[in-house]
Amino acid sequence: MIQRIHAQAIAVSLGLAMLFQAGCAGRSETASFYILSPVAEPELQMKNISGDSTVSIGISPVSLPKYLKKSQIVTRTGSNELHLAEFDRWAGKIEEDIGRVIAENLANLLVTDRVFSYPLMEAIALDYTIKMDISRFDGELGGEVELIVRWAIFDRQGNIVYGVKSTHLIEPAKGAGYADMVAAQSRTLASLSRQLAEAILKLSDS
Repeated sequence: MIQRIHAQAIAVSLGLAMLFQAGCAGRSETASFYILSPVAEPELQMKNISGDSTVSIGISPVSLPKYLKKSQIVTRTGSNELHLAEFDRWAGKIEEDIGRVIAENLANLLVTDRVFSYPLMEAIALDYTIKMDISRFDGELGGEVELIVRWAIFDRQGNIVYGVKSTHLIEPAKGAGYADMVAAQSRTLASLSRQLAEAILKLSDS
């Protein structure tokens, strides 16, 4: 009788332990979602486009390598090895986020509200269209972020009026987390935006 009670107690204990483990196994880590951000207006402002507020600028859809068009944030773990973060993801499409941030940066730099990213640019008569082909926009977690992009500026008729230029930017993450990496990526876009703004200013002054 005592042996039977003891065996039942062991069985109940094992059952509870299995239920506890199943419950723990069923819990998944909470995902974090990130967006790129423009630099604050006072940090970026340069000057108006020759005082002409009617000049319209469009940011064409950004071209990205297929490996970057993921919901997961991509980091480098070696020269030829990538890591896709399972629980650290982009809140939207990264290519659209890049276009939005550059448009906002340019609007602040050039003190104009006539900078449009895709798809809104499709409905606007544009004086200049900026096209970008990004071949690298990643980095090592806790290390450096690299942005490699070729870009050109086109006029209303679709002729290249500035470029094709190649820009290679490196920015330290200043921290070991994914939020630090995304912040560094945002800073590289700010630096790129300055180059684009300077090119637009040269065109508008010519």
